[in-house]
Amino acid sequence: MDLEEQIAMGHLLLKERKCRVCGETKNMLAEYYRIRKNMKLASSYSYECKECTKTRIKQNYRENPDIEKNRHLKRNYNMTLDDYNILLEEQNSCCAICGTNKPGGWGKSFCVDHDHKTGKVRGLLCKSCNIALGEVDDSLTTLKRMIEYLSP
Repeated sequence: MDLEEQIAMGHLLLKERKCRVCGETKNMLAEYYRIRKNMKLASSYSYECKECTKTRIKQNYRENPDIEKNRHLKRNYNMTLDDYNILLEEQNSCCAICGTNKPGGWGKSFCVDHDHKTGKVRGLLCKSCNIALGEVDDSLTTLKRMIEYLSP
């Protein structure tokens, strides 16, 4: 934080807030998430500390994985979980590139491959194929050179 920001937010630097969940009193700027755009106001910070917020979110993911996955898909790819499942069924529950039925990765689900310029979803990929496409930046030229390199 530069000097001007410190001066503008000086009234908040030493302010503490009691978390509505755990009841602990903590430094507002360091231990609470900003929830509104005007960070110079005390009312712009959450009334739930960061630790309690993280715990609540993790618990929501565990209790409602489909709801959370649906939110993620809608937010990032403008598709629903039903759309994802239909696409997966169309691909016979396999990667669109290599054909494996093991998605890999920690989520144990296939990655949504999309065009980064248009946002259009192209298919579902295993972790390895998704990483490979990302590494070559979806470049057809690079992929063709890789094929030529591997060809005897």
